[in-house]
Amino acid sequence: MSNKFKKAVEYIAKLQGIGPRQATRITLAVLNWPKEEITRFSQAVFDLSEGVNLCRECFNFSEESKCRLCSDPKREPAKICVVEKITDLEAIEKTGLYRGVYHVLGGAINPLEGSLPQSLKIKELENRIKNRLATATNGSKEELEVIIATNPQTYGETTALYLEELLKPTGIKITRLAKGLASGSTLEYADSATLHHAFKNRR
Repeated sequence: MSNKFKKAVEYIAKLQGIGPRQATRITLAVLNWPKEEITRFSQAVFDLSEGVNLCRECFNFSEESKCRLCSDPKREPAKICVVEKITDLEAIEKTGLYRGVYHVLGGAINPLEGSLPQSLKIKELENRIKNRLATATNGSKEELEVIIATNPQTYGETTALYLEELLKPTGIKITRLAKGLASGSTLEYADSATLHHAFKNRR
């Protein structure tokens, strides 16, 4: 095995969920691409080192200051779905069921890995809700709903409970995804039917 090929395999194998065997297959596939395509791929990866733009409202990927979802006038801004990761947001979007907006925390509370409330976008969520309530009319407080859609695992549950307690004094409606998501599963890999059922039966 050439050193160039070996080095490429080593780097691809660093990706989460990719083992040495898969990394080898991916590298072999890339070798079959035209040189121009490999160059564009290399440039795309390099551009990531410059950082990516995040929506100032929900922290989804965005080319502008606000992402396409937050900028969409057809979305329901009074419904805010709180997720751990952007991939969770994308999984929910694929169902076509939810028409509100999102808030990406950037992870879950996990003290063992140094992920504490202050390292997540929780303060930003608080400020977002406070700003909305401050500009709301008298009846809008009851209309505002925060849907906590963290993953049904230990750290996701910890995060959900923390958010419930934190937001309870605001008096807004707080719901969580209901049955349909098995304990220990992740939103990213849930199928559309499961997510559809979970949203329909949220409490």
